[in-house]
Amino acid sequence: MSNTDKTSTASTAPSNPLLRTLLLVGGTFFLMLGFLGAFLPVLPSTPFFLLAAALFFRSSPRLHRWMTGHPLIRPHLQRFQQDRSMTMRAKATVLGLAWIVLLAAAIFLVDSLFMRGFLIGLAIVKTIVILRLKTARPS
Repeated sequence: MSNTDKTSTASTAPSNPLLRTLLLVGGTFFLMLGFLGAFLPVLPSTPFFLLAAALFFRSSPRLHRWMTGHPLIRPHLQRFQQDRSMTMRAKATVLGLAWIVLLAAAIFLVDSLFMRGFLIGLAIVKTIVILRLKTARPS
């Protein structure tokens, strides 16, 4: 490992142990959802694998390397990295779940009009970002 590799690896892990633990727990949660999505037709796997990879990148270089080398996960990550695309099914599932969760939170959990507007605005921004991604054909 070169000196720059050590520096970049060390700089990605947070020094706060609580933050690192939260990132690891989140990464593990999204990794499990990604594996479920690989086998269940209702869940997309790519967005969950991307979230897990991002969280592991910040918390555990070893888990990030394992994940990016795993034969089931690698194709999902590579397709997104190469052409920044998602399948239509993945887009629809991600947006459907996001709108359900954010609208439910805005209606049932939040009393502030500002926070309701913020959550709906967040859903709109997420929709724009996802729809601007290229649509890949299912593999």
